[in-house]
Parts: sequence; structure tokens; C-alpha cells
Amino acid sequence: MANLSEKLRDMQPGVDAYITPDRIARYLTAIADTPAPSTAATAMRAPVLQDLLRSDGALKDGQLVLDSNFRNTASTVLIAGDQSLPKPLWYFAHMDTISYLTRPFDGRRFPLVPFCYHLTINGTRQAQAYRYDLLNERYFVVDDGWIESELGNAFFRPKDQSTRLRPGDRVVPVTPCLPQEDGYWTGHFDNAGGVSALAVAAPLLAEAGVNALFAFPDEEEGPTGSGNQVMGRGGSRIIDQLPPPDLAIIADMQQAGMTLNTEEMTSEPQNSVRIGEGAVLSEFSSLARGAVTPPSLYALARHLIDLLPGLGTKVQESNNIYTSRSDDISVMLKTPNILLLGFPGINRHFDLASPQAALSDIVDLSKALVYAAMLQPVIRCLNDRGGHV
Repeated sequence: MANLSEKLRDMQPGVDAYITPDRIARYLTAIADTPAPSTAATAMRAPVLQDLLRSDGALKDGQLVLDSNFRNTASTVLIAGDQSLPKPLWYFAHMDTISYLTRPFDGRRFPLVPFCYHLTINGTRQAQAYRYDLLNERYFVVDDGWIESELGNAFFRPKDQSTRLRPGDRVVPVTPCLPQEDGYWTGHFDNAGGVSALAVAAPLLAEAGVNALFAFPDEEEGPTGSGNQVMGRGGSRIIDQLPPPDLAIIADMQQAGMTLNTEEMTSEPQNSVRIGEGAVLSEFSSLARGAVTPPSLYALARHLIDLLPGLGTKVQESNNIYTSRSDDISVMLKTPNILLLGFPGINRHFDLASPQAALSDIVDLSKALVYAAMLQPVIRCLNDRGGHV
């Protein structure tokens, strides 16, 4: 604890030099503009992630290794440090996006089954329908079109009225990842923002010799339901292969301002987190139906974020009006030592319009993820001395 501030200051020059807005924007744009329906996300996004890391030279020396089908779980991981397992430090950011399954044509359009929390109550969103080509081993666009939502029911209307979808096709909402005049960005950021933040942080931690597992589950979004294990099944498949870590950090997009309760579909009061004011630390998710950070660990995390403004990194503390559960619902079955570090945004599931976030917040998140790695040795030390974090 006494050396933590000094260690963070020693890390700052390298963190600031590598985690830049330009690099985050490059990763964010490439990942957000690649559709990634649940259970197909690894096939569609893992090659993009690999190309980004290779272009930065992050995979050349073996300190960071990408496995796009970790232990046959159909999810991607990055292994930093020595290549042995287990790892004392986990990072999670789901790679998939909201998507929809198809039902038979009703004469006008295709009724959809949400493979996600469908939050577009009324309105139209641009979308694409994807199909897997077995012969060429790739996904391709069957047709562009629109998701039409009426009273919570979703439909796909293709541009070509002769298009016929079939079982196995996936429909995803799409929107270009672009900066706007107000300085914010639009794009499909849930959870391209978290994936980008982790991917940019990983090479720095690998170079520093930090032993960590960076997990990008293929299925965090998923069918609606009240049980914790209904969603987040990709993460469950990963953690089933591993013993508990000292610390797990979950990165995801968190709703800023007025929001909808994704569990109850009711209006929520104003969240304290604001776009453009930094990454977000939350104590618990889904009104305690998700992970709850133990008080001792939360006190340690608070100590960390109090030090970060001096390093030019902003992290705001959530007022816990509502924080969405994410891969924490899987990881909490292995360890209670979970930190929820995310970034603020609005309309993460195309609620009222296209999703919106600030690039600067994702930069702050990536930096905070690097600095948070310094908590793991503190936790290990306290536990070895008979304490408990």
C-alpha cells in the first residue's frame, strides 16, 4: 500500500505514451463496425482483434498470446506474461452484441426473437441479416434492412422484399462508428468499448510481466430471464476451465443519465455517471442480482481511483441507481473479488437512438485497467498475511 502511489507514477509515462485517443479510436472503430451476434462474435471479431494487435507488434515476442478458441469454449482470450495457467488476475469484456433470431415470414416482414434484452420499445433501427456460408466458412450479409419495434415486439424488414430469411440467420442492428459535432461518438459500443480498452491495455501489462488473462466471451448477451445464469454463458464456459483468481475486473458499457431498468423495463431515476467525465467504478450490478464487490476490496479500489486524477486518469463513482450486470454474473461463481470498471454511454441497446459514448472515457478506462493491475499484488500480500480482501 505504501508503495502503490510510487508504482503508479512510475507506470504513467508508458501508459500515457501507449494508450492514446488515436490508438483507442482505431481499435474502437474496427471492432464496433464489425457485427458480432452472440455465438458468432468470435468468428467475426477475433480476426479483427488479432489484426489490430499484430499491427501494433503486440503479439510478436510471445509475451502476449491470442487464443481464438480457448479450450474449445468458442471464446477468445489473451494470455499475458508467462503462458502457464492459472492466472491471478482476470479481465473480462464480452465480444458479442445484441442480436435477434428469426421466425417465419408473416407476409410483410420477419418476426424476431431477441437474443438479448430488447430495449427499443418503438421505432426503426438500421440492421443487417447474416448467414453462415458452410462452403466458404464465413458469415455474409443476406440483406440490409431495418429492425422495427412495436410495443416491445421486434421485426426485420429487408430492403429487398424478395429476401427470405431462414433458421440459423442472425439479425443485428448497425450504425457507423463516428465522431459527432458535439464531441461524442456514435457506434455499436456495447461492448466494443470494453474490448478496445482491454485490448489496448493488454500489451502494456504483458511488457511489464504481469500475469493476466484477458477474456472476451462470445455470449454475454443472451435470452431474457430473471435467473443470473440465463445470460453471460460464454463467461461461464471460460471460468469453468480455471481455478479462482485473486482479482477479476469486468469492463462494460454502463448507462448514463436517465435509463431503463433492463430487468423490469421501467423508468429509472437519474444515474450519477456522465458521459465525458471518465471511466466508471460501481459497487454492485443489477440491484445486487449480479456481483457485489466486498467492502474491503471496494475500499482498496476507492483508494486507487483517488490516486488516478494525479496521473491524468478520471474514474467516476456510480451512485448505484442502476448498473447493468455483465460477465460478472459468471465470474462471481468463482470469486467474490470482482471490480466493475466500465465506461458511460446512452442507448447501449439502441433504446431511443443509436448508442453514444465519449472516446475520452474509453481512454480513461483503458488506463485505469492498467493501473488496477497493481491491486492484485496487494490483495495477494494481504491474504498471505492472514488478512482478507
